Amino acid sequence: MNTSHQRWLLEQLPQWEREGLLTADAARTLRERNAVDDSQPGLAQIVMGALGALLIGTGLITVIGYNWDDFSRPVRLLFAFLPLLLTQFFSFRELQRGAASTAWVRETAALLQALATGACIAIVSQIYNLGGDWPDFLFWWLMLSLPLVWVLRSHAVAIFYLIGIAVWSVNQAENWDAWYHSALFYPVLLLGLAPFWPGWPPRWQLGRSLQWVGTLSFCVGLAAAAGSSVSLRMHTSYVAFGSVLWLWTLTASALLLLPFRAAACSDKRRQDPHVTVCGFFLLAVSFAASFSDFSSGTLSKLEMALTMPWAWGCLTLVGLFALPAIRQQRWALLGVSSLSLSPLLALLAGSRAEPILPWLMTLHLLGLGILLIILELAGRRGAPRLGATLICVLILARMFESEFSLLIKGLVFIAVGVAFLAFNILMSRQLKKKQAAAV
Repeated sequence: MNTSHQRWLLEQLPQWEREGLLTADAARTLRERNAVDDSQPGLAQIVMGALGALLIGTGLITVIGYNWDDFSRPVRLLFAFLPLLLTQFFSFRELQRGAASTAWVRETAALLQALATGACIAIVSQIYNLGGDWPDFLFWWLMLSLPLVWVLRSHAVAIFYLIGIAVWSVNQAENWDAWYHSALFYPVLLLGLAPFWPGWPPRWQLGRSLQWVGTLSFCVGLAAAAGSSVSLRMHTSYVAFGSVLWLWTLTASALLLLPFRAAACSDKRRQDPHVTVCGFFLLAVSFAASFSDFSSGTLSKLEMALTMPWAWGCLTLVGLFALPAIRQQRWALLGVSSLSLSPLLALLAGSRAEPILPWLMTLHLLGLGILLIILELAGRRGAPRLGATLICVLILARMFESEFSLLIKGLVFIAVGVAFLAFNILMSRQLKKKQAAAV
């Protein structure tokens, strides 16, 4: 349950107590279980603080830049360091206020100081004509902004940091000089945030927006790191995209099965950002592999990818993460994660692997769709509508590739559409019955 739902529930409890729907003990229990930490900023507060800081920073830069050529070097240095000192004083005052400090003011102070830090670095570099590329500037800007996340618990700066390290890692993906100059350094950068040192472990939960940004940053950073692993292995910046794509697929399979506490097994894990991103990526790649045009020549790239330590590391993690997933009966996630293994089975066919792969992927996706439906009907955690969608899309794709007449294709499309709508109506009725039984 997200924060907005928790607040709504807490607002309804007094009225439910007056109407006799809840006892005082039940209401107290619900308040304890759904307590909202108001010290953590919501999305609206992050946006307000970010917009305010950006407008102020942009205005200052514009005013200073208007008369920049008329200023002497000492005056320019003053403009470089004065905003930084003022924002540091602002942040210090917010820290002194402690719990009395509101979330959006704290976000504004942190983001203003982060912007002032970047502006200071840029102005000093311009004054003294210091060399360097924009990735170096971004890297040190992020390093100097990171302590603001720790001290001020700023979600806005944390989001900026996550986006920044992802962008830096993508730019360094083709750097094969040393691992710490490449995207393989991304996990170290991410560890610096985890999550919001010091005072580990945290006693608060990350906001939904930060979870999504963190997941996307993590996926992009690992994708860049996978490319860097190939570049370092081959000692070249040119890497075949097909090999990296298979590394991404194996990485997504491992991330999808990340273990979690057994107490959280009753939750809908498909609502987790990493499940959504990795799951749909695997489905998209697997569906593309079910076409003969895509699979042609891709297995040779897979063979090349299997020579990389990254691939065997991912396969090892898939095996290790699958054990707790089996104990926790996470069959739906196991089924989606197993999509990355079908191309490995196709390699066993040798020279006939390429014509076999599209049919193997089609059968695997078809079986996955049926599994997602059966799990829900059996009272387990499934995804029946996703399963039905997979089956319908596969039928339509195979009909497009077939040489049947337009009449037969049209009739099949109509039949599939009617079946899909009927299934959706059936699932909606079953959901209503479950809700009525729960009441």
